[in-house]
Amino acid sequence: IGLKFEEMQEKFGEEFFNICFDENERVLRAVGGTLQDFFNGFDALLEHIRTSFGRQATLESPSFLCKELPEGNLMLHYFHPHQIVGFAMTGMIKAAAKKIYRLEVEVEQVTNDKLCSEGTNPGNCSCLTFLIKEHENANTTKALPPGTSQSPLDLRISISTFCRAFPFHLMFDPNMLVLQLGEGLRKQLRCDTHKTLKFQDCFDIVSPKISATFERVLLRLSTPFVIRTKLEDSDSESKDKVMEIKGQMIHVPESNSILFLGSPCVDKLDELMGRGLHLSDIPIHDATRDVILVGEQAKAQDGLKKRMDKLKATLECTHKALEEEKKKTVDLLISIFPEEVAQQLWQGQQVQARKFDDVTMLFSDIVGFTAICAQCTPMQVISMLNELYTRFDHQCGFLDIYKVETIGDAYCVAAGLHKKSLSHAKAIALMALKMMELSEEVLTPDGSPIKV
Repeated sequence: IGLKFEEMQEKFGEEFFNICFDENERVLRAVGGTLQDFFNGFDALLEHIRTSFGRQATLESPSFLCKELPEGNLMLHYFHPHQIVGFAMTGMIKAAAKKIYRLEVEVEQVTNDKLCSEGTNPGNCSCLTFLIKEHENANTTKALPPGTSQSPLDLRISISTFCRAFPFHLMFDPNMLVLQLGEGLRKQLRCDTHKTLKFQDCFDIVSPKISATFERVLLRLSTPFVIRTKLEDSDSESKDKVMEIKGQMIHVPESNSILFLGSPCVDKLDELMGRGLHLSDIPIHDATRDVILVGEQAKAQDGLKKRMDKLKATLECTHKALEEEKKKTVDLLISIFPEEVAQQLWQGQQVQARKFDDVTMLFSDIVGFTAICAQCTPMQVISMLNELYTRFDHQCGFLDIYKVETIGDAYCVAAGLHKKSLSHAKAIALMALKMMELSEEVLTPDGSPIKV
């Protein structure tokens, strides 16, 4: 196709970046304000993507480190490169500079041998290095504000004030000796103020997965760090007090040391108190305070919701029991009065007296009831009447006749009363015949059939 391999490699990288840019323009434009910040901010983006998918950090996690050289050029190190991304990196750098920052740059890949000879990449980690030169670079250097000193002695904040303002910070030198500790970390470690500490004796690096050496940390300055405190005791109670701190490593060239600024990885008040810390130990500017308080608020709201749900369930049970009792009351009224009258009484309405012209009534009596009672106990009488009237009640329902009342051995029913009927007399006649038939099925305590 008439292209050199290097040209094709560069075109492939540009096209690859353009596809990514079209899909994620807003995010990519927000990564950094300059080309250097763009690449140094990529580690945080990769870390967020990794944790969002629940992946664990590994020794081969890709990482970027972009440094500004004295002449104004940029040196980009790409550690543990992905095979495809590494192949297309030259074109991607040019496309990123042009698309986002409108810069025309030249990109030259530097061999690993040259990088290792400079002592920037110790060990055997895989790395690609690129020299980025801006066209027509006017050697613009970042000017310090007027009156700003570069001497550490002119620092306008004391060490004690800095330790209070940033309680979860620490500084260590190339020998990994801890030079400075924030109040929060000192309280967590319970160490003597004048005791010399080594980083490895007090902390473990959880993420990224690198050995705790000054040179290794320098290579991952653009990566978010998570360190874990070590306690002298190794019992289970002490393990619960171990705390992780997430933050950033910053190289301090004035003293050739590294400053770690972080925040405790806690989101519950119990976790904070269990580690011997209080809310006052977290500075007001640290968002961890808000995270903990929001968590406690959510916990309180969750507890309130559970209590409300429990109260709602209790009310529903009570309402159900009330409805059942209400139904029993209505059924009782209907068993005593006609349904229309029962509904009026239940609703608290006044029942007006009414006249019925077409009604047939039946009054029945047990023959010799007084003599029967004289020979029986009260319970035997009640049992006998209950058996007899139960049969009569069933027949009333079958013939759709209204039972008016029972007084002693007297049984009174009516047809055409609870609802209008043209055959009310016939229904009562059938009821009378059936009552005489049913009464013979019930025996008195002495064994004689009842006569009505």
